[in-house]
Amino acid sequence: MRNVKLVFEYDGTRFWGYQRQAAGRTVQGEMERILSILTNAAVTLNSAGRTDSGVHATGQAANFKTGSRLTDEQLLNGLHALLPSDIAIRRVETVDMVFHARFSAVARRYEYRIRNADRKSVFHRLYELHVTDQLDAQNMDLGCRCLIGEHDFSSFRAAGDTSAHSKRNMMEAGCCRDGEVILLFFEANAFLQHMIRIIVGTLLPVGRGRMTVAEFLDVLQARDRARAGTTAPPHGLCLTAVRYE
Repeated sequence: MRNVKLVFEYDGTRFWGYQRQAAGRTVQGEMERILSILTNAAVTLNSAGRTDSGVHATGQAANFKTGSRLTDEQLLNGLHALLPSDIAIRRVETVDMVFHARFSAVARRYEYRIRNADRKSVFHRLYELHVTDQLDAQNMDLGCRCLIGEHDFSSFRAAGDTSAHSKRNMMEAGCCRDGEVILLFFEANAFLQHMIRIIVGTLLPVGRGRMTVAEFLDVLQARDRARAGTTAPPHGLCLTAVRYE
């Protein structure tokens, strides 16, 4: 028996989210199905995080225990051959038996992309939120900086979130512009359900000049979801990395 770690990416457009469900196509369901074929045994994946329907990943991580004699390279080649085109494996490696993709992680990093232009991009429309109003990325960056540190993020917590508490440690948060594209990035020890999408939905009024940075800070400190903005659409969000050290 050995413990295998996977690092992989997926286009979330046609998935009902990462987590396996009784009905609906999911990333976990597709990967477990293919891994079970390759190893000739039932496989259960432990993932670093669960992404919502429509959310993408370039650096998702998972692990599973297996008695298969297939080498890491053989597993990698088999996954490349059998997985659907919207999932790709970046790395396969045998790790220590105590490693757990979720509980061993010290940080997750997400990015949210906005196309701030009169017209959407045909080629990037599934991976960026299109906003025509001119946004002030510098003010949005100042809002992001209010989030750094350990806070109670109840204001940015979905009603259906089942976490034991709302305190999270935001290690990095910021916003920058590159031409028409505005990139928001967030790294924390963990995230609440819809947390980033609600943060982005609240930062958009800051970018439009309809909310000050001080008012955004008030929303954070209020610990009240009713004070925050709408939940931004999922397709602009991407899990880019999971850190283990």
